[in-house]
Amino acid sequence: MNELTQLKVKKLIDQDEISYAADYLANSKLLLNNKFSFHHVYDMEPSPTTYYMDNWTVSPNGDPEWLYVLKRQEYLQDLLYSYIKTNNPTYLEKIKAFIFDWITNNDENEEQRYVTWRTIDTGIRLLNWTKPLSYLLQKQLLNDDEITRINQSVKRQAMYLHDNYIEKYDLSNWGVLITTGILTFAAEHPKVIDSSLVNWAESKLSLELKLQVDSTGLHWEQSPLYFIEVFRSSLCVVASYLAHNKQLPTIIESSLKAMLKTCYYQIKPDGYILQQGDTDAIKIADLITSAKYILFGIKEPKVKQDFLLMSLANQAQILVNVQEKQNNCYFDSLVSGNFYHKDLVNQNYWHIYNGNLGSGHGHAASGHLDLTINNDNLLIDPGRYTYVNSPERRNLKSGFSHNVVLVDNDFPTRPRDSWKYQTIVANQRNEVEHYDLYDLVKTSYYDKSNDCTVTRYFIWLKEVTIMTIIDVVECKGKHLQSDNWIFAPEITCQPEFNNSYLITNGINQYELFHSLKNGQLEKQMYSPRYNELESTTKLTLLNQFTDNNLAYTVIGKKSDIADVHYCESKRINEVIDDDIHSFGVEIDLSNNRRIVINIQHENTIIGNKLYFVGGIPCYGNVSVNYE
Repeated sequence: MNELTQLKVKKLIDQDEISYAADYLANSKLLLNNKFSFHHVYDMEPSPTTYYMDNWTVSPNGDPEWLYVLKRQEYLQDLLYSYIKTNNPTYLEKIKAFIFDWITNNDENEEQRYVTWRTIDTGIRLLNWTKPLSYLLQKQLLNDDEITRINQSVKRQAMYLHDNYIEKYDLSNWGVLITTGILTFAAEHPKVIDSSLVNWAESKLSLELKLQVDSTGLHWEQSPLYFIEVFRSSLCVVASYLAHNKQLPTIIESSLKAMLKTCYYQIKPDGYILQQGDTDAIKIADLITSAKYILFGIKEPKVKQDFLLMSLANQAQILVNVQEKQNNCYFDSLVSGNFYHKDLVNQNYWHIYNGNLGSGHGHAASGHLDLTINNDNLLIDPGRYTYVNSPERRNLKSGFSHNVVLVDNDFPTRPRDSWKYQTIVANQRNEVEHYDLYDLVKTSYYDKSNDCTVTRYFIWLKEVTIMTIIDVVECKGKHLQSDNWIFAPEITCQPEFNNSYLITNGINQYELFHSLKNGQLEKQMYSPRYNELESTTKLTLLNQFTDNNLAYTVIGKKSDIADVHYCESKRINEVIDDDIHSFGVEIDLSNNRRIVINIQHENTIIGNKLYFVGGIPCYGNVSVNYE
């Protein structure tokens, strides 16, 4: 039976149901001494080093992103949590000091007003002032003059957001962060921002979500981190509207419900989000839990809540519903070119990408694969590291840092600088099918500058948890194909036989078999979070070819695979050397069974159309035979 309950953030805190509580308390102690360390999960551009701040215009580490994060004032949430937890007014006094410090130095100082502002930071700041200001008012820590100063500053900030809103923001996470800041603040403090601005912001947010979130619930920027930013800030509006009994536009609610369902597939079995595009490896279980509670009334008592969302939804009446189970292992988004398999029972996960580049947060990754088997992350995207235009930034955005096919040591999507690209691929048709024994995802793109087409067949053999990738490169003349495989940092890789590599995390062993002629191992930059740089291993497999080339890569548990080899094709009892029409791969399993895969990439129009591969008759684009 459904039950109407009142959400109480103080009760959640007292019962230790808020995530990252220890971090809030520890960071608040630093903040009391004007020391800043931006390391929280939802800090979009974190900087774990602690710096003392005495100047709002000078970045202590030379990265302008540090100042942008400073002026967003997300750290006010740490202080607010600490106050509610301890009832120590010192934390509220520090909130007040930081708010007026910003106003004095960046707003009332007319030489700095608007000059030190950005629209995105202003929208986020309004959101982060929302609930702390309510506590300052409730505890009567503001006199009339101070209330006037804050209200005037809020009005200027809201008008600044309206006046500096440009058309491109309709399709940008910036637009969402602008409008959600206005709407969240206005729901909590309805008499401060002019109603015409609130109506404008509500209309804009509806348009932004309609444009930016596709029919499957994915955000167009091709970055799970910015998907989350848009999702979380929009949920703040829902939370505030719930708390103050305001009616939410239907498009906003329906978009967020679709995003919540999609978000499940962007989280790997180990709980970290998929590092695609500009994304950090972070855990967001609290966000998902709070979203379920706010959007569907589903409460998961064993998972902690997101403090920001719960504080904004404080005292909201929520109809509690029964938990819905996620049963489908697959999410195929043909619209965005993203394909996911998530099997929590067996802890297997893969993601294949061959879609539009998205915004400047997108990376050159057409035909990219992420792979997890048995909860062991094997193949990954190595992250973003920085937004400073640098060799590191450009490399991590490029095809050299993704699990893709390069031709002549080049990838057709080429970064120009931190945000722009010189050229991009023309993505062709994607296909996906799920059969009883295997899954098939086929991707293709065309490189216009080199008149080259690259097609990849991803075949997931369900019964034996083996991933097979067959590449088809079509490019007239003599060329070099090179396949990148970037491993998770805990993985070591070493040659084992002429056509295989042993890959292990020290506990479990896997084998990678390939048909390309040469292989080389090298260090690869890896960034788990912004401003954090480590290294991992990249395997590059290479082969010279003329006109076209077909090649395979097979990855699975070492205990399951005895051998993998090319399997010749026969037609009318004659061996043919025509891979583009019939390409065979035989996977010999350790239990004396075998799997024969046949790709007939190009239709046979002359002669007999039936091929025998490993003695098995094959016809059609893809054949998978278990024996």
